Amino acid sequence: MTKNEMNLLATMVAETVVQKLKGARISEAEYVDTKEAARILGVSETYMRFLKQEYPDKYPTIKKGNTPQGRVLFRRDALLKDFRPETT
Repeated sequence: MTKNEMNLLATMVAETVVQKLKGARISEAEYVDTKEAARILGVSETYMRFLKQEYPDKYPTIKKGNTPQGRVLFRRDALLKDFRPETT
């Protein structure tokens, strides 16, 4: 296989992968909004936003929407590791 053929094949594979990834949907159940994330950890929504800024790797997030004001969703399984049950 020549170098040009390899480059063409790599480009075709990359385009196929990108198309498949665009079609993949993230399960809504795997992510929660800031309010629910704060409830799980027993902290305020403001503190959740602080945690996202100061420790971005601790609780992985995704942003929904194409605008800077898009909703931030937190990964539920990461939050549940630090779950604090509500005391009554």
